[in-house]
Amino acid sequence: MRKIIFVDNDRKVIQRLKKQLYPMRFEWEMEFVRSGKDALKIMKNSSVDAVVSDLHLPEMDGVKFFDTVMELYPGTVRIVHSDNSDKALSMESVKCTHQFLLKQSNAETIKYTIERTCKLQDLLKNKKLIDTISGIRNLPSLPKLYDLITREMRSPSPSIIKVGNLISQDVSLSAKILQLVNSAYYSLPRKIIDPRQATIYLGTEIVKAIVLTNHVFSSFSDEAELLGFNIAGMWRHSLMVSVLAAEIARAELAESSEIEEALIAGMLHDIGKLILLKVPDKYKEVVSFVDYTGSDFVDAEYAVVKTSHAELGAYLLGLWGIPDSIVEIVAFHHKPSTLIENVFATMSSSSGNGKDKTTPTGGILESRSTVKFIKGLTALASVHAADALTMEKDCALDTTKFSYVDMLYLKTLGLSERLPKWVECYKKVTQQRDCYV
Repeated sequence: MRKIIFVDNDRKVIQRLKKQLYPMRFEWEMEFVRSGKDALKIMKNSSVDAVVSDLHLPEMDGVKFFDTVMELYPGTVRIVHSDNSDKALSMESVKCTHQFLLKQSNAETIKYTIERTCKLQDLLKNKKLIDTISGIRNLPSLPKLYDLITREMRSPSPSIIKVGNLISQDVSLSAKILQLVNSAYYSLPRKIIDPRQATIYLGTEIVKAIVLTNHVFSSFSDEAELLGFNIAGMWRHSLMVSVLAAEIARAELAESSEIEEALIAGMLHDIGKLILLKVPDKYKEVVSFVDYTGSDFVDAEYAVVKTSHAELGAYLLGLWGIPDSIVEIVAFHHKPSTLIENVFATMSSSSGNGKDKTTPTGGILESRSTVKFIKGLTALASVHAADALTMEKDCALDTTKFSYVDMLYLKTLGLSERLPKWVECYKKVTQQRDCYV
């Protein structure tokens, strides 16, 4: 049973939360307090899975409270519950919180947000994963260039021109960015040869993803060469999945932020494969297991290492402070149903109003209150499908056979009928081969 603390100085808000979340009393142990200090007293004496707090608190404001929780109890999920009236305070809280809930959120939204975020944290606290990471002596640090770009974008008057100037100082990175922006995917009327101009076209979030990818690939080049790992092939695959994921999200009429998320997560989805190179004995065991049994690489990872590159990559990105939405996609891109099955089952069992219609697998299919949740999974669905179809290759031409697609996930979300459309996206993107050479 999860333990959740809700913090708000407004007595009426506390009473409303108690009433809203009363059906969850069999799933969660809940505490409701009116100050950060009261919450910290509870946390000192017992393990807490999540804290949900307003930013306007007495004695200690919400940002200071979340900062303290992050420092003392880093494994605890931190969720803002605010009316978003103070933009400056909300922005300040981004660095120390996982999610943001508006005060007018209904019970389903609150339940879903907490369960989904806790699910990701549970995954990243897996003992085998931590043991593997702990055995690696020299994980790459967050690239300095990424830090400089992020600082510029957080400044009072951010300049895309300055970001472009930073990019232009790195020859390898400039080449990657020019390669992407001049691909058929962007269909520009003329070629761009200036990295600064390319940065403007791509946007800073995509540029930051390329910076991260390029940095990690170069950090692991020595290990890759020693182990015969095709790092150039992985780059091509990552870029293919990135572009295809964005194309699928666009076909689903996703919002621009979700399309961008799919593009970025697609670029970073396999980053954990490179981390495995830092444990060469384990990597060799995985390869031998694949050669001997003919099993899938992911299955071999679980058999040998007891975790996979998906979790390893998510862990690294989490250490770097990459947004949870991206970390989540990387963590669950092979088997997304493991993310939604418990979350939807919890929501279904706790709704108690008889309005939700559930699928045979326990997932909510037609509840009006969950439509936005399903829509919010578009980026994850897009990256999963893009990666699966890319691995299928010629099999993707047969719309009745998808070896790598998590059909349980797509059926739960009511998206399985969209697969033929996504195959068309695959065919379109594979015709743009100049992106990936």
